[in-house]
Order: sequence, then C-alpha cells, then structure tokens
Amino acid sequence: MNITPGVLDNGFRYYLCNNFFPDSKLEMRLIQKSGTGDDEGTPGISLLLRRMLCSENLIAGTCGVLKDKLDELQLQRFTQFRAVNGLVPDISTYSSEIDNGCTEYNLFRLKNERAYAASCVGLLAEIAGHARFSASELERQKEFLVNEITNSRYDLAKKHDNYQKATFVDGCSLDELLDKQINSIRSITLQQLEAYYQRWYVPQNQCLYVYGKAPSNIADIIKQKFGSRPSMPAPEKSVNELSNQKLLMTKREGPIFSIQFYFIKPCVALSSSEDLDYLRKAAVYTRIGEMLGSSLHAQVVTSIDESAPFFRRPVYALHFVKNLDLYADDQQLSDFIDDVTKKLDDVIRNGFQEHIAPLPIEKQKELQRQELNNIHHSFVVDTHSSIKANFLYSKPLFKDVPPYNYFKYEVSEQDIQNCSKELFNNYDLRIVCTTPYGFTDAGIKAKLEAFLSDK
Repeated sequence: MNITPGVLDNGFRYYLCNNFFPDSKLEMRLIQKSGTGDDEGTPGISLLLRRMLCSENLIAGTCGVLKDKLDELQLQRFTQFRAVNGLVPDISTYSSEIDNGCTEYNLFRLKNERAYAASCVGLLAEIAGHARFSASELERQKEFLVNEITNSRYDLAKKHDNYQKATFVDGCSLDELLDKQINSIRSITLQQLEAYYQRWYVPQNQCLYVYGKAPSNIADIIKQKFGSRPSMPAPEKSVNELSNQKLLMTKREGPIFSIQFYFIKPCVALSSSEDLDYLRKAAVYTRIGEMLGSSLHAQVVTSIDESAPFFRRPVYALHFVKNLDLYADDQQLSDFIDDVTKKLDDVIRNGFQEHIAPLPIEKQKELQRQELNNIHHSFVVDTHSSIKANFLYSKPLFKDVPPYNYFKYEVSEQDIQNCSKELFNNYDLRIVCTTPYGFTDAGIKAKLEAFLSDK
C-alpha cells in the first residue's frame, strides 16, 4: 500500500492511498471528528449530535444543504456521467462511527476520471461543516436517545464501564449519572446543538482519504476545494475532575475473581506519534505484567492509554484475573488480595528484583526477523481502519501490529527499572475489584482500602 499524506495550511488533512489494483473502484471518505467527548457542561449533547447526524432522515431533510447539493449538483453530474459512460454510479451513503468518536460521509465511485473526481470532492467540500437541523427532528431524536440510555441500564456489557465513570469521575451512582444525562438531553435546544456542531466541525477536525488508483493531480483538487475553508484554533480537550472515591466493588457471574489497578497520571501533552520509543515502552510495560503474573500464578493484562475516555489523562492499568474453584471460600479471595497487594507494594517501593538474562545480539535479531515473517504471513493491514484510527488520535500512519512480539527481545533489566520508576511516581491510584456472586467481600474491601490509604 502506497499512502501519501498531506496537511493544508488551515489544518485540513488528506491521504491518497494507491493499492495498485488497476480495476479497483475509487472511494472517497470524509471523516469528521465529533469532538473530544466533552459535553461542555451539557451531558449528552455530543451523543445527541451524533444521533442527529446518523439519522436516516439526514438526506431526506435533516441536513438542508446536503439535500440541496444532492438534488442540484449530484443528480446533474450523475446524469451527465451516465450519459457519457452508460453506467449508474453508486449512491452516496452516510454512516456514523460513534464508538470511534467520528462521523463519516462516504462516496463510492466507479470511474477513475479527473473531472468526475473533482465534482465529488466539490460535493464533499460543500457538505463539510454545513449541516442544518430541524426542530421537529431534534425532538424526535431526543426521545430515541433517552430510550437508548434508559435501556442501557440493563445492558451488562456497558454497565461496568458506566459504573467506572459514575464512581471515579462523577462521584455518584450509575442511576444518578443516567438521570442527570437524561434530564440534560430533554432540555437541549436547537441553538445549543448548532453551536456545539459548529465548534467541532472545522478543518482541523476533518480529513479526506481517497482509496484506489487516484488521479495524480487529485491533491491539487483537494487543496482548491478545502484549502479556502475558514479555520479556527482547534479546541483544547478538558480534563475531568476526579471524584474522591478510590475503590469500586462489583459482582460477576461465575467463579472468576479480578482486580484492576488504575495508575492515573497527571494530564500532560499527548505524544504526537507512536514512534519506536513509544512502542518499545509498551513492550516493557507488557513484560512488567508478565513478571507480576508469573510471581502470583495469575493472569495479568496490562494496558496503556494516553487519554483514557473516562479520566481524560494517561492511565496505566494492571488487571489481575484469578480463576477460582467452584467451592472456593472467602479465605481464598482474601489470601489472593494479600498476595497481590504485598507484591505490588514491594514493587512500587523497591522495583523489580527479577533477573533478565540478556540475549546475544545475533540471537535477538534472528528472533525479530522471525516475528516479522510471522506478521507478513498472518496479518493484513486494513487501510480504512488504520487511517481512521490514526486520524482520530492525530498520529501519522503506521502498521497496527502488536509491538511486543518484536520488541520483547530488547527488554532489559534496566528498561524494567526505568519504567517502574516512571510508572509508580506521581500517580492517583483507583481500584476496581470484582468478586463472584455469593461471596461476601467486606474483608476484601477493607484490605484494599488500607492498601489505597498507604499510597
């Protein structure tokens, strides 16, 4: 895949992706960030905006400008194109990637022809950032969204994450958080929605990518159509104020016990790219989790998030999972808590003491070459997903493969010590403990609270 990125003076970004397949269709996709998720003091307004934008009524009337342009420009151009080529182009489609924090306009085209491509880019430029919403559709979508939020109370897959946000960020119960959001949504006005939309839909929060064998001068077309659009300073992401609650106790079906430690760091400027140093550090963190797991005879999953969705700051998480016997008792859970907290406390205070035997450089390179071969044979990069993910986090494109398989052979004792000092320094520790239904956890809670109070 040959990917050529570009950034215009006003912050608008684009990618030209040539897959070198001679008969592949030309696809254009305009991706617009829906914002940082910050609701501007109005809980639910970002959800409502996305709900409005992905409404099936968008083309039918929700977005007047889009409807007009489809009627006046696209129909005329499609008719001309069909007359010349004897073909019927694909119809424009619209989708919302709510989980990824962005919204997309998709245009799929049949011909790699400059004039036709220029008309498509022109249509996208007209659509971008000019949606208009009707008052009647707003009221309709409010009720849809309120019903979705109400039903999510019983969605167990979402419930755990929502509990974390309610507890650690909002300092309330889940029901209190949902009621606050529902009441806010019902009070949102058309003026509030449009003002929120206009703040986020600026060139700095948009990109266009062209996938297929694009005309060589399509970059000039993009510059002409999007380069003159007005620009404004990109909004800054706000930081959630954390509540004073440090511990969350939950229940789970089945004989599984888990405990998650969230080491929340002070908010700092995010990395501009996932460079090699970042990937090597991720490999070291993964190795730290493996070392903890082996010493405790448990599965330990590690994760690093530079801007966790609930906390909005860097978070390093250690997730301990312990499978229990069906007839396990409270003492087994309590003993495991003692083991975990004692080991973690020792690591926080004194670092890791395990010895890592260094590999000869020739053996290290040989193993890394094997990993690259495995990646080549078993992993296919999805261009659409890669571009979208990297655009969302303002990072240049890179192959999205697990770095640990490659960089694990470079991890040394000094790397472990350096990352431990960085990790266990200047943090705010939060804990989520999950016990099986039927197990009393008063003693476990007391031990975890004592561990927290010492940190």
